Amino acid sequence: MLVANDVRLDSRVQKAAYSAAEAGYDVLLLGYEPSRKGRPSQPAFIGAAQVVRTGLHNKWQIAQWPLKDGGAPSLRVLPFRALSFASSLDYKMRRRIVQRIKEPGTGDGSVKHRAKELLWKAYFRDGDWRRTARHLLWLEASWAALIEEFEPDIIHAHDMHTPGIAVRVAERLGKQGKKRPKVLYDAHEFVAGVSMPEQRRLAYVGLEGEYVREADAVITVSPLLAQWLQERYHLAETPGVVANAPMLHVPGEEHEDVAPEDAPSLRRACGLADGVPLLVYSGAVSPMRGIATMVEGLPELPDVHMAVVRGADTEFTRALEKQAEELGVRDRLHLVGYVAPHLVPQYLASADIGVIPILHTPNHEVALITKYYEYMHAKLPIVVSDVQAMADFTRDLGNGEVFTAGDAHEYAQAVAKVLADRPGYAARYTDDLLAANSWEGQAEALSAVYARLLGRSPEPRTGVRAFGETDAPSA
Repeated sequence: MLVANDVRLDSRVQKAAYSAAEAGYDVLLLGYEPSRKGRPSQPAFIGAAQVVRTGLHNKWQIAQWPLKDGGAPSLRVLPFRALSFASSLDYKMRRRIVQRIKEPGTGDGSVKHRAKELLWKAYFRDGDWRRTARHLLWLEASWAALIEEFEPDIIHAHDMHTPGIAVRVAERLGKQGKKRPKVLYDAHEFVAGVSMPEQRRLAYVGLEGEYVREADAVITVSPLLAQWLQERYHLAETPGVVANAPMLHVPGEEHEDVAPEDAPSLRRACGLADGVPLLVYSGAVSPMRGIATMVEGLPELPDVHMAVVRGADTEFTRALEKQAEELGVRDRLHLVGYVAPHLVPQYLASADIGVIPILHTPNHEVALITKYYEYMHAKLPIVVSDVQAMADFTRDLGNGEVFTAGDAHEYAQAVAKVLADRPGYAARYTDDLLAANSWEGQAEALSAVYARLLGRSPEPRTGVRAFGETDAPSA
């Protein structure tokens, strides 16, 4: 598995690696740690999955790496790739040309700006990732020898940065007369809708477009994004869906039964009695999450309280408090802290409604975000803005109501409607539905993709290993 981050905060990658290892695969998960230079890190483990992090390397690499058979062979020196070298020189030359443009003397800089834009498009070319995201070639130089020595059956390429690396390494192995691994591209999001500098975003769009059809299979996070990918890239089949649902039972974090008064409770954290209507938003906070719409709707919802489960306070959370104060509802806004991930559904279950008020962005349209599944497992009816994927899912399932994003009046009406028949909405959560929409259910779908690619499946591992990262393999 390949992912261009340090793995520690990527729950989807962690769960995929853990579940693949439990299904019986030998798993090597390669991550990227910007501070690392030269040698890869020593292996860590997520369950039985091995995790190694590297930095970027644009010259050579000599590594000692304990492989799955217990050996520690010396890997050969990996030369600095000619393509990366050429791209680096090319980039420096072109940037020098751009920087030498003189101020034209008009005083407003507009001619200079237009000239730079034209030169950028002429010399760097929109979507040309080899020039505008050439760090990926250096990342490939850091990973390639480790992948080749591991001799994988499958390369699972996570997110927009890695499908090119996976395809090129697989093709190179095939040309060397070795077994060519199957490539699975896991599209975590709608790349064209990602918020990042324009040229970098276009580079990743170009990279995905170049390699998505070269993968042996494609999976993604929601049915709508699967449909968009098939249409955008004219794929022969619709990508499979493996949702980023929460684990129901986190190995190594099981707890004995506790008395109800000692169980984590959002309602108790807010200091509210039973029967007081409580709405909850849980997760990252920012203006585009639409939480201000919830605050704006409180005056239309007498006696209703709202909780925001968040990390550290920020300028934005302070703005929410000020907004509530100005509206005269500050006593009904509660800012509370996180609990451990495996406790989230239990923690949220004392609320009445889970709210997802996010505003319209391309990525929000296609997402079925983790908090949606957390609300489901807390058996909370859901009020969601009319972002396409979650709105469609909610209407089909009948577990909540949809309102126009940013419309506080319509939001308040949707909340009032759900509060009037909360048991009816919650009744949609059958045991079978919740099982299918857990990570355990999604891991079965992922294993089915692996089995289809290979034509066989390994024997599952026996015993239970802890999920969290460790420095040594679990017994």
